[in-house]
Amino acid sequence: MLPKLSSSSSFNSYLSNLFVSENDMPMVRRSLDVDAEYTEAFHTKSFLNIWAEAHEQPKPTPSPTNFQHNSNSCPLPNFLLEPTQSSLLAAAAASGGGAALFDYLDATLQSSSACALLLTAISRTRSIDRSVRRHLHRHACGGSAAADLSAYIDLGNPLSSQNLSPFHRTHSLYPPLLARLTEERRRIRRAARAVLAAKKAAGIIIIAAVGTAAVAAAVILAHAAAAVVAAAAVPALSAGCRRRWRRWVSVKWMETAGRKVDAAARGAYIVGRDMDTVSRMVRRVHDEVEHRRDVVRLMLRSGEGEMAREVVRELEMGEVGFEEQIEELEEHVYLCLLTINRSRRLVHG
Repeated sequence: MLPKLSSSSSFNSYLSNLFVSENDMPMVRRSLDVDAEYTEAFHTKSFLNIWAEAHEQPKPTPSPTNFQHNSNSCPLPNFLLEPTQSSLLAAAAASGGGAALFDYLDATLQSSSACALLLTAISRTRSIDRSVRRHLHRHACGGSAAADLSAYIDLGNPLSSQNLSPFHRTHSLYPPLLARLTEERRRIRRAARAVLAAKKAAGIIIIAAVGTAAVAAAVILAHAAAAVVAAAAVPALSAGCRRRWRRWVSVKWMETAGRKVDAAARGAYIVGRDMDTVSRMVRRVHDEVEHRRDVVRLMLRSGEGEMAREVVRELEMGEVGFEEQIEELEEHVYLCLLTINRSRRLVHG
C-alpha cells in the first residue's frame, strides 16, 4: 500500500529543493531525509495519475512461454514521457543548445524506456513468484508439480543484470553527462560575462571617440553650428553601434541557452541519484528472488514431500516482506519517472 500524504504539492516542493546551486550539489542528498521526501511525493496528483494509468494497462497471462517471448521487448507507454521528445528537440534547437543538451534529452528518453522495462520485470517477478507458490502448494499436497516448478525456476531472474542491461547502461550515462553539462554551463556563463564586459567597454570607447571628434571639429572649424551637429551625433552614433553589436552577439540568447543547460545539469544530477537509489533496491529484490529460487531448487533435488511443505511454510513466512520490497521498488521507479518528466519540463520551459 502507498503511504498517505499531507499535501498534493509536495513532489514539486521536493524537486524544487533538490534543484540547487552547482556548489551545493554534492551535499544535497546528505542534508535530506530521503525516506520522508519520498513518502511526501507518493500521493501527489501526478504520481497517482501515472500509477493509475500504468496499472490500467492490460497484463498478459503469466506463463513460461510468455515470459521467454517478451523478456527483451518493452514498448514505452506514451504516458511515461513528458514533454514529447520532438517538442523538446525543437526547443533545444531553437535556443542553440549544444551537444550536451541534446545528449541529456536522449538520456532521459532512454531512462524512461529503461524504467518501463524495469516495471515490466517487476510485474514478471510477481507473476512468476505467484505461479511458483501455487505449484508448490499443489506439490506439497501430493500433486505432481515438479515439472512445472522446474520450468519456472529455469526461466531465470527477471531482475538479473542481463535482463536489465538497458537500465544499467542508461544509469551509467549520467556521471559523465553531468560533468559535460556542468562545463557547458560554466562556458556559457563565462561567454556571457565576456560579452557584457565587451559591450560596456565598447560603449565607453565609442562615446569617448565620438566626443573627441566633436571637440576637434569644433576647434578646427570654429563654428558653433558644427559643434551642435557633432554633439547631436554622439548619442545617434552610439545607439547605432549598440544595435549592430546586439545583432552580432545576443546576451539574451546566451541567457536562454544557459537556463536550459542549467536545468539539464540539475536534472542530470537528480535523475542520476534517483537511478542510484533504484539500482540499489533492484539488487536487494534480485538477491531475495535468488534466495527463493535456491530454496525451491533444494526442494526439487530432495524430492521429499516434507521438504516441500517446509519450503511452502518458509516462503509464506517471508511473503509479506518480499511483497513490500517489490512494492517499494515499484513506487521508486514511478517516482524516478516523475523526476525525469519534471526535469524535462524545466528544460522545455
